[in-house]
This record gives sequence, C-alpha cells and structure tokens, in this order.
Amino acid sequence: MQDVAFKAGDTIICEGDEGDTAFFIVSGAVDVVVGRGANARTVGRLETGEVFGEMCLIEPGPRSATVRAACDTECLSASYQEFIASIEANPERAVGFMKTLVRRLRKMNELLEYASPERRGFRAMLLDCQPAGVPPEAAALSWTMLW
Repeated sequence: MQDVAFKAGDTIICEGDEGDTAFFIVSGAVDVVVGRGANARTVGRLETGEVFGEMCLIEPGPRSATVRAACDTECLSASYQEFIASIEANPERAVGFMKTLVRRLRKMNELLEYASPERRGFRAMLLDCQPAGVPPEAAALSWTMLW
C-alpha cells in the first residue's frame, strides 16, 4: 500500500476512467459525485476510516463516480495485487471489506425504494427485468446475494 495525500478540491478518481486502485481514508474527507457537467451532483461524503474505489478490486473496470478531496486528505492506496496479498495475509480484512460492500448495497436499495413512487426497491426492479420464458428460480440464481 502507498501513502497518498490530496489537497482540498483535488480530483482523486474520475467517473468513467478505468480503475485498478482503491483508497482507504486515513484522515480527511472526500465527496462522491455522479454525472458530468450540468448533471453532476454530490451523492455523499466519505470520511476517515472509509473506503472508495473498492469495486475495481473485485472487478477492474470504469469508475462509477468522481471522488474529490473535500479537505486536505490522506489515504492509503491499494492495487488489486496488494489487496489480494493483504487479505491472504489477514483474512479479517476481507470480512471488513465485504461489510462495506453490503452496507453500500443496502443503502442503494433504500435509495431506490425511496425514489420509487411505489416504494418497491431494487428487488422488484430486478424481477420486472426478468427475461420472458425463464423460470423465476433460474433467473433468480445469480441474484440470490441481493435478497
């Protein structure tokens, strides 16, 4: 892991850019922004002890948000290889990481439920998207973790 420091206002990661590094906030805070240009909006603030950019440690790919330092911020950065080595050396870290992911999935479901006039949530949205002719038990197999 590498120590990295950011000044208030610095962009740390950009939505759409390819990612292969996650960040653990040692001190400071960051704002999470989705959308670009006039459509950009801040959707959250992460503070000391929280992680961002973590999705790329499971599946490298484009960033889902832009993250900017809200104030002077210090982080530890971890590449995919460093992350795997870290959890192999200390499996408890994997549990903490999974808890973060689950907490964020739950929060997303709450937000989707709140945003839906019917208050149906993510599960109902997935059920609405099932392909015609696929038995429900087969279509649900890949989504069992989300229930």
